[in-house]
Amino acid sequence: MNIILLERIEKLGQMGELVSVKSGYARNFLLPQGKAVFASKQNIKMFEEKKAQLEGENITRKTEAKNLADNISFNEVVLIRAASESGQLYGSVSAKDISKAVTEAGLSINKSQVDLNKAIKTLSYEDILIKLHPEISIDLKLNIARSVEEAKEQSKSGKAIITTEITGGDIRSERAQKDAKRFDKKVSQTKTKKENDEKSKMSKSLNNKQTEEQTDIIN
Repeated sequence: MNIILLERIEKLGQMGELVSVKSGYARNFLLPQGKAVFASKQNIKMFEEKKAQLEGENITRKTEAKNLADNISFNEVVLIRAASESGQLYGSVSAKDISKAVTEAGLSINKSQVDLNKAIKTLSYEDILIKLHPEISIDLKLNIARSVEEAKEQSKSGKAIITTEITGGDIRSERAQKDAKRFDKKVSQTKTKKENDEKSKMSKSLNNKQTEEQTDIIN
């Protein structure tokens, strides 16, 4: 399907360009959101007549977006969510959830401005892209934690407390893994002590037996 772009679309084209796209992409996304129009003779003529006006409006929106990006007062948004010990959320975090958190932090946006092509289902500390304008974007840190304390811990360490980067695919929290290691070490030490005690008893018993035998020979 041939369309005329009314704004810059990444990996597709600039404002005013006539491009060919799949029908579903045009009908479900570009046309409903006012990012493009059908490339009919009437629309081509209309665009040419309003080109200067549209370009001027785009420059204004771009300047406003640039000012917002330059003056943003935060670089991280925190979402507190219930999750299991393995880090699985009881539910998921969507673009709508993120846009609400960003708006509450002081930057009014809608979910379509959150560049997210997945539902986040685990505790997380990652970069997200917010599109303020087709040509202006900002990076924010998304901090999803079970509590304010954990959020602070993730912010300080720069990573989620839940990780799959552990040998064997262990996805327990680092704190849980440390506790498990301490427990394993304690068990190992107890086992070693028990084995040493058994060896000591056996050695004493053997020595006593040898002493008794030597006494019997002398007598």
